[in-house]
Amino acid sequence: MKIAFFLSNYPVLSETFVVRQIRGMIDLGHQVTIITGQHDLSVDDPLSGAARIVSVRANTGGSSPIAQLLKKSVRLLLGAQSGKSRRRIRAGLTGLRDGIVAPIVDILSVGEQGLGHFDAIIAHFGPAGVRAMYLRDAGLISGPIATVFHGLDVTEHGLVKKFLPHYRRLFTQTEALLPISELWKKKLISWGADPAMITVHRMGVDVSDFPMPQPRRGAAGPLRLLTTARFVQKKGLIYAINAMCAAPGDSHLSIIGYGPLEKELREAAAACPARVTFLGKIPHREVLAELKRSDVFLLPSVVADNGDMEGIPVSLMEAMALGVITVSTWHSGIPELIDDGVEGFLVEERNAGQIADIITTIESGEVDLASMRVAARAKIEREFDNRELDTRLEQIAFTLAGIVPAAEPARVAEAVS
Repeated sequence: MKIAFFLSNYPVLSETFVVRQIRGMIDLGHQVTIITGQHDLSVDDPLSGAARIVSVRANTGGSSPIAQLLKKSVRLLLGAQSGKSRRRIRAGLTGLRDGIVAPIVDILSVGEQGLGHFDAIIAHFGPAGVRAMYLRDAGLISGPIATVFHGLDVTEHGLVKKFLPHYRRLFTQTEALLPISELWKKKLISWGADPAMITVHRMGVDVSDFPMPQPRRGAAGPLRLLTTARFVQKKGLIYAINAMCAAPGDSHLSIIGYGPLEKELREAAAACPARVTFLGKIPHREVLAELKRSDVFLLPSVVADNGDMEGIPVSLMEAMALGVITVSTWHSGIPELIDDGVEGFLVEERNAGQIADIITTIESGEVDLASMRVAARAKIEREFDNRELDTRLEQIAFTLAGIVPAAEPARVAEAVS
């Protein structure tokens, strides 16, 4: 199949889950194109050229982007007698009427040849789905559109206010919605989406890359906790630090990451400097090495003041796959990943005291941590393994394209026998 992934920007280093999904479709033998609003040429392609990259807003060759768009607008109006031009103008006017700028600029930026036809177009994040929809309205791309909703795109107040009217158009004019959690499915339905067009499709991890050590291993010395996250409000890192300072004993927290709240977090950690270490920004392979050395992975996510929420953090999945005990919050889709007391621990948002209590409970040996590690690993294998998720996404793409896939030889042999 010819599959397009429609992204607002590519590559975005923090969106490793998107790159991994694209890689999955490539590995299954599909012809993959990445259509991106803007292609960041200063960042190496994480797929090393395995997918064709097409930029909606191509480099203007030194000319002013506004001047280029004005010239294209004039040419479009002068050629309005053609059906193609009229279709572009109608789509652009619809966007103008609906008060959205990005799709109009997209329509004016794409060349006469358009972006092509695809058996399935998978847009990551709601605004990207909206842009793909307008480009299809303009006749500049063709194929069924499925939009993946992650978190920020359905929670951040300003973004939702801006895009909700366009999401509602998306619900009626495109083919599928792929929220990553049951919670986001309910949100889309509450906004008017038809449940029949919604399929919850998880993000996941490559389970085979995460061999789990013996589940009955014990901690050698003080309890070692790890957090890896951007230093932004929704990650709740201030509550992790406050909990460390409040917890009895000599457990230690290492924090990997960076971001705008670093000064505030370091000031909080100054209250117990021997118990919190900042490791900065390090490569993912080193993150995994730190994770393997840790006893507990702590991610106390919260709803940010602007409404921003998590989806289901991949970092928690990685910890669970490795058999590291997870401590997180009753937040967003996290309870769909962690059953409290079975596959990890959940506490209330913004409650450092509860986090400190859980740390004490883990240290005391009151909980069967071996059983928890096994249950966590099993949950990831069952519901969040990328290999299985790739197969499910492939089937979604086949359905969108109206293609009945050829039976695999092994399955044919099994059926015959």
